Amino acid sequence: VCNADEGDPGAFMDRSVLEGDPHCIVEAMTIAGYAIGAKQGYVYVRAEYPIAVERLSIAIKQAREYGLLGEHIFGTDFSFDLGIRLGAGAFVCGEET
Repeated sequence: VCNADEGDPGAFMDRSVLEGDPHCIVEAMTIAGYAIGAKQGYVYVRAEYPIAVERLSIAIKQAREYGLLGEHIFGTDFSFDLGIRLGAGAFVCGEET
């Protein structure tokens, strides 16, 4: 899971990366997935960042088209895909522990 739902007021580091170079997120998540043997990854993004979500969606689509995501990447046994999940817009999202 890549947590790109920065909740700190005035923090825009995640947004900057997602809007400026979303392919680096796809690459980093794929490498991490390979390292731990995962088949699925998720990027958790603030719903208030529509440009970031759009650009990440395009990067994921392009990676699938080039065979960098999906089944049997580069003809190997490694399969990995990414999905996007939108945050609820609060500083703390989730259930109380």
